[in-house]
Amino acid sequence: MSKEAITVVWFKRDLRLTDHEPLQLALQTKLPVLLLYCFEPSIMQYHDSDVRHWRFVYESVQAMQERLKPYNAQVYYFHREAPEVFSLLHEKYQLKYVFSHQEVGTQITYDRDIVMGKWFGLNQIIWKESRLNGVIRKLKSRKDWQKRWEETMLKPIVKVDLSSFTFLNLSADWYAASFGSALPKEIQHRNPVFQEGGEIIAWRYLMSFLKERHVNYS
Repeated sequence: MSKEAITVVWFKRDLRLTDHEPLQLALQTKLPVLLLYCFEPSIMQYHDSDVRHWRFVYESVQAMQERLKPYNAQVYYFHREAPEVFSLLHEKYQLKYVFSHQEVGTQITYDRDIVMGKWFGLNQIIWKESRLNGVIRKLKSRKDWQKRWEETMLKPIVKVDLSSFTFLNLSADWYAASFGSALPKEIQHRNPVFQEGGEIIAWRYLMSFLKERHVNYS
């Protein structure tokens, strides 16, 4: 039996639904779109990580879930390594396209992306990475850095119409069996000392800074 062809949007450090080029590119494939995030144990345990980081990520995912409810959609998140998750999806579906933002982070995520790039190539899956910000990976010279940064920042905002998507919904049984181990409880409980994750809260903080809190800012 032939497998259903799908497109995957792989979220990393871009947990939002506004101004998101990978989402727009996924829509253009006209295939069912799976929204994916991986809580990768190796990265969560990396020396630069803390509970507060992953609590913020978890809250950001939950905020996206609320926005996606009217579209009968959700971000499917897993607690296992990305290569494992994509291998499981590859067994069940025909992965045609994967869209993500290029992650500029630590060595461990860079090495992970090298592994994934080779795996996608071997399995004839098209992986398109969009630039997330003005940082350019593997830039050999800082010449014209300012020009490149301004070109990126001045690009029009990508407006994504969520109502135009055909979102893929995984079977509940398959998802539960493939999820991985339970997420740490401490990242799933709000800590009022820290800023809450999520796009709406981020906009609120930005606007309050621009209107009021910028006074006396160094």
